[in-house]
Amino acid sequence: MSVCKHCRNGFLDGRFGQDVECVNGVLIDIDEWYEGHEPNRVRPVAPCHPMWDRQCEDPDGDWPNDSADRLNAQASNQKDPA
Repeated sequence: MSVCKHCRNGFLDGRFGQDVECVNGVLIDIDEWYEGHEPNRVRPVAPCHPMWDRQCEDPDGDWPNDSADRLNAQASNQKDPA
């Protein structure tokens, strides 16, 4: 989970949906995260993500969304901690 002042260690108090939390700067349903996320699906970024303001200004805009990469990296780190 994320450790930051914006996401309060991943928990968002239902601000983005009942079970949506922050995982490595990405907003995702926490049940989907633990049961297995789709590795190539683009998701909205969380308040701690550097592109949060751009997403708020233009959710469908042409800005770099690395949500799939971030979730895949987090999943790899959890499977094989170094």
